[in-house]
Amino acid sequence: MLKPTAEDVRDTNMATLADAHVVYIEAIRKFLGREGLERMGEENRIYGLGLGRSALESGNLRKGDLKSIFDFFDSAYPYFGFALSIGELTDKRFDLRVTKCPWVETFKSRGAGTDICWWVTKMDEGIGQVVDPDVKLTLLKCMMRGDDHCIYRWEKE
Repeated sequence: MLKPTAEDVRDTNMATLADAHVVYIEAIRKFLGREGLERMGEENRIYGLGLGRSALESGNLRKGDLKSIFDFFDSAYPYFGFALSIGELTDKRFDLRVTKCPWVETFKSRGAGTDICWWVTKMDEGIGQVVDPDVKLTLLKCMMRGDDHCIYRWEKE
């Protein structure tokens, strides 16, 4: 048997993480409905705030600098495998373009709802709110909804 490469290990771990997301999101959907999903989304956002605070303290995010959100996620490529680029960037809005998602095929094969990314990315909303507490996250495009790429938008209200 060949020794797995670092990329093999990352791909396997990301498929396992995607499976875990499907299990908890779809179980909450089944047993608790929309209210449960909303509550879980808020818990994910709060968790993201904690991740963001840690990144701010370590210098990986910068207060008031929306581009630092891109820098934060892009630096994680070796660990997670998301291919990212900057869509639009102004002082009030940042669009993150995702052209490779290591989770989408697992989400689809497991029968996840097309809204799964909305609930999972509530963590990312929390991370962005550490940079600027007035931003909200929307998903303008999403591979789970049939688009060929995703666009995450953090925008000041």
